[in-house]
Amino acid sequence: MKITNSPENLAKCLCPSCPSANACMSEKAEALFCARGKATCQFEKKGCICGACPIVKENHLERGYFCDAGAAE
Repeated sequence: MKITNSPENLAKCLCPSCPSANACMSEKAEALFCARGKATCQFEKKGCICGACPIVKENHLERGYFCDAGAAE
């Protein structure tokens, strides 16, 4: 399922509060990875909160770590 890259979805996005998010992602305003694709920043996997994200729940997505795996299809 393709997720819409919209201001409404960005407002619901939990990516900025994810334990794996880092300063590079904040500086580049990277988020909404389920719609936008992989992070361009290097990062360490420190936990994933995709399962708690409203966008993931609303769209019945099954995987996590969209920042590493890429956008939902």
